[in-house]
Amino acid sequence: MPAKVLAEHPVSAGGRRVIFLSSDDEAASATVATLVERLGYAAVSLGRIAEGGQLVQARDKSWAPLIFQDLFKKEQ
Repeated sequence: MPAKVLAEHPVSAGGRRVIFLSSDDEAASATVATLVERLGYAAVSLGRIAEGGQLVQARDKSWAPLIFQDLFKKEQ
C-alpha cells in the first residue's frame, strides 16, 4: 500500500482498509496480524510466501496484482 494511503484513516467507505499478510512463520504472521488489527486495519492472510506472497511482491520488473490496491473489508 502506498505511504499516502497508509497515512489515511484505516476506516473508510463503510469498512476497514485491508493489509495483506504472507509468511512462512505462523507465529510471526499472528503477531503482525494483531498489530494490524490494533491499528484499525483488516488483516487478510494470503498464506505462505511461495503461494500468496507472490500476490504482493514485485518480481522481474513487474508489480504483483495486489501491491497497490486500496481494498476494504466491509464490517458485518
